[in-house]
Amino acid sequence: MDEIDDRILSILATNGRASFAAIGEEVGLSPHGAADRVRRLERDRVITGYTARIDPAGVGRSLDAFIDVRLLPTTDSEDFERRASRLDSVREVAFLTGRFDFQLRVACRDADDLNDTVRAIRREAGAAATETRIVLRSTTFERAPLG
Repeated sequence: MDEIDDRILSILATNGRASFAAIGEEVGLSPHGAADRVRRLERDRVITGYTARIDPAGVGRSLDAFIDVRLLPTTDSEDFERRASRLDSVREVAFLTGRFDFQLRVACRDADDLNDTVRAIRREAGAAATETRIVLRSTTFERAPLG
């Protein structure tokens, strides 16, 4: 990894659909040279995939919340993770240290959908307790890759 690789990663983090020509122009390489660098970063598993960022509000899920979860003593953490990830509103599952075992980020249609999600987590996924916080505002920052 060098400065050019860092710049390529920054470009792709901002626009995963950037062409090799555009990447090369930005970092001072030919399109072929940029393609070689990107393929090496993919082969070395530095780049693990490409994805589209979708605004949940654009698909009717404008209620954003975090749900902290403490599991029942009998609940297997991997089983909980599988069950929680099957719920339509769940966008992210994080296994934690500290007072809670998991934190879920959810995107719900409305308060009733959030209520149904919390109830499903408790009833069907093995949660002993939950604490829910609704997101009032959120900002995502595009940063250069770590390094």
